[in-house]
Amino acid sequence: MCLQKLKRFTILLCLLFSLPILIGQLPFPNNKMATEKKEQPHFVYAATDVPAPAPVMEQIEPFHVLMLFTHSHESYKPIVEQTTGQKAVYDENTNIYSMQQMMAHYLELNDITPHFVDFDVMTEINLTNAKFHQAYKIARPVLANYLQESDYQLVIDFHRDSASKKVTTLKHKDETYAKIAFVVGADYAGFESNLGHANALSEQLNSIVPGISRGIMKKQGTGVNGVYNQDLSPNMLLIEFGGIDNTEQELQRTMAVLAQAIRLAFVETIV
Repeated sequence: MCLQKLKRFTILLCLLFSLPILIGQLPFPNNKMATEKKEQPHFVYAATDVPAPAPVMEQIEPFHVLMLFTHSHESYKPIVEQTTGQKAVYDENTNIYSMQQMMAHYLELNDITPHFVDFDVMTEINLTNAKFHQAYKIARPVLANYLQESDYQLVIDFHRDSASKKVTTLKHKDETYAKIAFVVGADYAGFESNLGHANALSEQLNSIVPGISRGIMKKQGTGVNGVYNQDLSPNMLLIEFGGIDNTEQELQRTMAVLAQAIRLAFVETIV
């Protein structure tokens, strides 16, 4: 009897000892071994995932050109005739002052920032009953104010020459151009700087289209202005932009060359 009880007790102990092992082998969700290593995801970084360094851009300072028109109603006969039907060399509406948009367009194409003196000198002369020869005197305080308020790398006073087509027109490679002439007053201290600018631009113009610049006319002495308000700036030019017989197309071609010459003579040398 005692032997049977002992045998039963021994069987019971074996069952109790084996039960956890048997349960562990059953497919329950939480029966993974705690020591099992969890597989880590692998990430592959393509070269494009790494941001490329930003390119280093050269900072180019803006080149500002201020333009004014002391004789603002100077006109071109072919352009006035096309607009009004009359051949006139002075007109209140169709004149050199009204060409600002065209001039700005070609300057901007050459990375030049254009500015204009917003002052119609000839209209002011007519309103005040002043004389034609007083134009520079009337324009002077307005120009001086612009120069005091901002810095400009170049100042140009545009005029239209009274010379005939033979003098002011150039044919080059089957195209015609309005010639350019420079006027430099020499009756003030420091005119050499303005003369130097005129020479540099004249040479650059002729290197692009030979003969498009008629050169520099230096004015001084009795009977001439000799200043032309150029004493207000060491980098001021007076340009005779074509003559009375030049067409709109000829002036546009010349303005394209002038803008390129300004860039080559002054902007690129600074950079």
